[in-house]
Amino acid sequence: MNIYKFDGLICTDIAINFRGKEKVLKNVVIDTGAVQSIINSSSVSDINIEPETLEELNTTHGIGGEMFFFSKVVDSIKISECQFENIELDFGEIDPKGELMGLIGLDLLEKYRALIDVELPSVTMKAT
Repeated sequence: MNIYKFDGLICTDIAINFRGKEKVLKNVVIDTGAVQSIINSSSVSDINIEPETLEELNTTHGIGGEMFFFSKVVDSIKISECQFENIELDFGEIDPKGELMGLIGLDLLEKYRALIDVELPSVTMKAT
């Protein structure tokens, strides 16, 4: 897994596939403080991942305040050697500066029993 630090955060790159279109996203934070994974919606609008109606928007609250998001089932996301197929992900504006493309949260980290070494940094994922 290609792990690196960006702005003091542990990050990786992921590939996301939606309706036959694929995009690689850089600066995706490995975030053990996030319950759910979320992708910056502006980073995937060019592969047509966007809410289809206003009714699809939800709100959540976190350290940064209130945030709007929507959920979509994507064909797959690939994080290093781990691929998740037909998975529902949340999409919202997580970084107003546009530098962070998403957060990999506990939902995915637990599924693949991630072992995180923050000193190196490195992440090893084991299939369950």
